[in-house]
Amino acid sequence: MPLDALEFDKVRLSLGDNFLLTGGDAFLMDTVTDRVRLELKQRDNVDLVIVYGDEVNSAQINDLLDTYSIFSSTKLILFRNADMMKKAELDCLADYFTNPSPQQSLVITAEKTDARLSGWKKIRQACQIVACDPPRYSGMFAAWLHKSLARIGKSMSDSARSAFTERVELDYSSANNELQKLSLLVGDRKVITEADVMRAIGSSRVGTQIAFAKALGNRQLKEALELLDRLLASDQKALQITSQINRTFLTIYHILLMKEAHLSPSEISGKHLMDIFADQRKHYMGFAQKYTLPQLEKILAILLDTDSNLKSTHASDAVLLTTCILKIIDTV
Repeated sequence: MPLDALEFDKVRLSLGDNFLLTGGDAFLMDTVTDRVRLELKQRDNVDLVIVYGDEVNSAQINDLLDTYSIFSSTKLILFRNADMMKKAELDCLADYFTNPSPQQSLVITAEKTDARLSGWKKIRQACQIVACDPPRYSGMFAAWLHKSLARIGKSMSDSARSAFTERVELDYSSANNELQKLSLLVGDRKVITEADVMRAIGSSRVGTQIAFAKALGNRQLKEALELLDRLLASDQKALQITSQINRTFLTIYHILLMKEAHLSPSEISGKHLMDIFADQRKHYMGFAQKYTLPQLEKILAILLDTDSNLKSTHASDAVLLTTCILKIIDTV
């Protein structure tokens, strides 16, 4: 079972351990890789070798993984962008795990792996998989923020945490940069306040997300596709965007289920949409008038299929997401 990268600090490392880092968050991948590198260097004095999937060939892989040569040494081999390897190179790397050496560790990074290929199946079975997924929504920052604050010896009030997660980009690297800025701003002070966050970090990014939800909820195809382009241009990852779409339609689905159970609009809005900002609840109640339960069941199936395709195929993210939105808006 994949291990969340935020829990990797609990892993006990040994030379000979091998890891497959999957997902699109470079900050998390670097965080995991740095810990492996520093610990194995200090304890086992490993040599670090870095290769790139789009540059390496089979002969180079064989030479690199050869542990029988008199010139071999304890090594940490970092295979970056392994999802860009050709099939021959992928199979060559996978064959190594038939008899892996205890004298070297491999860290393989890939944004996504193709489960249809036998090479990836072998690698996934042989390695500890570490999920380095970007945050899909603000709430996913909670565990990272808690650990990061402890690491720098600071704390945040609940209102400051809320303001911080609403304003930083949905990206751990950007969030880390903003947290470092805040730490410098408050100096020796231990508690970061909401006022500190508001002063250090500019305008909220939630505006575009709200507009995107409104376009989807109101079945406005042109606006939804324009906002999709804007989200992709701001370097949001495809899985983050599908998560936003999922949240929008799951909320609509729950509203429709409650209406089916004869709950009144005021009761639904006042008691059962507490995870939605108060000023947005009326919009969601309006969205629910534009969809039916059978349509929502089809839409959730479309989203599940899109999520699977994003993780397992090499098709363009923009094409997959555009197709997803077209199917959603056209659902009858």
